[in-house]
Amino acid sequence: MGANGTDKGATAAVTGAAETDPPVADCAVDTAGVFTVELDLPGGLDLPGGVADDRARVLLRRRPGTGDQATDVTLETTPVPGRPGRVRALLPVEPVLAEGHWEVRVSGGGVALPVAAGIRDLRALVDRTPPVPAGPLAVRVPYAGKEGHLVLRVWRREGHVEAGGLRLADGALTVRARLVGVAPEPGARVLLRRRGKGGPQHVVEPRTDADGGVVFTVELAELLEEEPPRAAYWDLFWLPSPTAPRIRISRLLDDVAERKRVFVYPHTRVAGQRVFPYYTVDNDLSIEVNAPAG
Repeated sequence: MGANGTDKGATAAVTGAAETDPPVADCAVDTAGVFTVELDLPGGLDLPGGVADDRARVLLRRRPGTGDQATDVTLETTPVPGRPGRVRALLPVEPVLAEGHWEVRVSGGGVALPVAAGIRDLRALVDRTPPVPAGPLAVRVPYAGKEGHLVLRVWRREGHVEAGGLRLADGALTVRARLVGVAPEPGARVLLRRRGKGGPQHVVEPRTDADGGVVFTVELAELLEEEPPRAAYWDLFWLPSPTAPRIRISRLLDDVAERKRVFVYPHTRVAGQRVFPYYTVDNDLSIEVNAPAG
């Protein structure tokens, strides 16, 4: 495997192949995070001769953020025994990819094609309990993006707090969570921060549960604006100690790449305002306060 800069050849115009449906890629992720892709090569990419520079490869391209350049990681392919024209590529645990969305393509001979998402075997990711990482926690979840193309969602966290069960009752939100790669320390707190420059903050005391996780309860009335009532968004963080960097509370350790579209929680009314928890597009836990109409 090799990491490259932007490859002009990988973005070359595709003639003929672009007019047909993209190749369909099946994939799987195991408990260690190893990502495996299999697909039948389209015409023009099954190149003869076995010359290293001409073999079809799987290309992972990270969508650039603001001010970033696209980043490519190239995976060598090997034939699948007994399946002529079908190849397999493997992304091992190392290197740890940068956090973001990595589009999966197949490339060869100066041509790069997006691949359609086929079967995604993610059974190993469901409610998994990963070992405490020696380095950053790396999570990989493939999903079907726009137009059904295969995309690998990657999270990379130096420390992680995994949100579990959420209970909304009696004007309060109770959250159960577990620490991954974060040592429980005396003085740890939960910080709620309202979005916006100079937004207010609210601190909650956590407690330990019988399973070694943590539990905390947010009194939702304390998140309301007094005058005038207005919509607000509060993001939740874990503060390991008064001097340690804050850690976003998220839910990453399962098979859901885009939780916001899948998990929709009921709301409760507090002083006439609708309040409910939700997950952002990055699977981070937040609370929305909706001001009353008018």
